[in-house]
Amino acid sequence: MKTVVKGIDLSNAVNKVVKAVSTRSPNQLLEGIKLSCKGDTLTLTATDTEIAIEKVIRAETFMEGETVVPGKLFAEFTKKLETEEDVELNITSDGRLKIVYSDSESYLQALSADEYPIIKKDINRNSFVIKQKTFKDLIASTSFACSQDDSRPILKGCLIEIKGDVLTCVALDGFRLAVCKKAIKESTGDIKAIVPSRALSEITRLIEKDEDFVTVMIQDNSLMIEVDNTVLTTRLLEGEYIDYKKIVPQTYLTTFRVNRAMLLNSIERASILAKVMKNIIKLDIHENYVDVSSDSEMGNVKENVIINLEGKDLTIAFNSRYLIDCLRVISDEFINFNLNSSIAPCVIKPNSDDEYLYLILPVRLNQ
Repeated sequence: MKTVVKGIDLSNAVNKVVKAVSTRSPNQLLEGIKLSCKGDTLTLTATDTEIAIEKVIRAETFMEGETVVPGKLFAEFTKKLETEEDVELNITSDGRLKIVYSDSESYLQALSADEYPIIKKDINRNSFVIKQKTFKDLIASTSFACSQDDSRPILKGCLIEIKGDVLTCVALDGFRLAVCKKAIKESTGDIKAIVPSRALSEITRLIEKDEDFVTVMIQDNSLMIEVDNTVLTTRLLEGEYIDYKKIVPQTYLTTFRVNRAMLLNSIERASILAKVMKNIIKLDIHENYVDVSSDSEMGNVKENVIINLEGKDLTIAFNSRYLIDCLRVISDEFINFNLNSSIAPCVIKPNSDDEYLYLILPVRLNQ
């Protein structure tokens, strides 16, 4: 194998695929990046068997071949080669990767690519087309609510459902629920899949052209997306997702409308002292305002935020982090809090439409 590429192209490609490199694996190949040069391209591939990312860049190939190099080490090294100068990659007779740049050369240990996993890319049975910015916003509005608990692996992913021209994305972790709906351009029909939140996070890093459309392909237990000569594939999570519609109350005794930014700023200040008390903050809801407060041995915070209330006064407490996560991803100027009691779920909706919904379970207050 012998090929020449631009340093900046190589660095950018490695930076994209290294996200799929396994950090701890009994299979040393999974901790590496596969380099494969053929014709006028160099293909870089990384996978941990759950996610795979493949990037193709232009190259001048003198000898076709492939090898596997240490992923994290190669990524750190190529960051220092971010120039328009040529970089030569050459496998030596003793199996090492020789890297020639400027008037210098370096060597990395390499492995045979013969046993490297084959990445499945014939995924095209079902698909949908969506604007890149829309898809990115959809993921950002929901994936933060996915569970991090390995004991419930199905909740470590987002449920995506397509019916007609609407894509619904759902995430929940047992304490909160996030639902967001967006319009799509087209689809092959109704689709339902559970996508790992980690894969969705990597997808948002790939899609950079807001006004362009992207095609998402699904088949069996796999999902694939291709953007600018970069292909990401991921295994889907298997199992039955929780029927989230049964969790959301349909009627409310207390509803208040509030300026999102004002409430967020108040909660963030209160959360500074709440950190020593398990992040608990309290909302005392009255006719014209809500008292946002937190108490600890280090001090206390109590602030008034103006609201427009319909229904009964109420006192309720939350984990401040759940409220902050939710309010940060909302773009509306005004939002509605919908409640029934101090122990019933709180539902947050936009004031303008039904594009998204957030449900948060309260914390029981000690009487």
